[in-house]
Amino acid sequence: MPCESAFESCFCVDMGTNKSDNYDASIELKDGQFLVDSREDSWNKFLANDGCKELEVVPSYVKETKTKINVPEGLSTKIFNSKMWDEYDSRCINCGRCNFVCPTCTCFTMQDIFYTDNGKVGERRKVWAACMVDGFTNVAGGGAYRKNNGQRMRFKVMHKVYDYKKRNGYHMCVGCGRCDDICPEYISFSNCINKLEAAVKEVDGNETK
Repeated sequence: MPCESAFESCFCVDMGTNKSDNYDASIELKDGQFLVDSREDSWNKFLANDGCKELEVVPSYVKETKTKINVPEGLSTKIFNSKMWDEYDSRCINCGRCNFVCPTCTCFTMQDIFYTDNGKVGERRKVWAACMVDGFTNVAGGGAYRKNNGQRMRFKVMHKVYDYKKRNGYHMCVGCGRCDDICPEYISFSNCINKLEAAVKEVDGNETK
């Protein structure tokens, strides 16, 4: 589904997700007509038999966004020691809304549900879980790997723009900006990414002292 113009919070161009050549078909409404770019021979035969006009179709894509981001070169786990994460201890309320609207957040957990009318009957459900909410990193014995909201924010940001790319060759974040729009505390994920460059300089400077 081609996209001709970005929303205010989108930063897909800077994430490199504004266009794709990897598709079987695209469909777009333009000037009252549906334009289809089909790469399947079987579909092309169907479209030709249906009386569609044969045109050269180039899917639209966003060329510029209002929101700009910069993922700095040289990111490493040293940035965990930056002070930038501390502000999210008080700003973030760990509601998880940023996770639940993110198209690339897929974490889940299992819950056993028991019915009140018969305690011996129930079901095991797969339910959505998120790194920003309480209980996500809880372990046996009452421990938790990331108790503070700043630590959770650090994990989420670095997962989206650092370790996922290190493993797979491209960023996990697609730059849709949904997390910026949904946060009740007006925490901007795009602004957080833009703070990383200063954070890299901060931790590098601390090492040279």
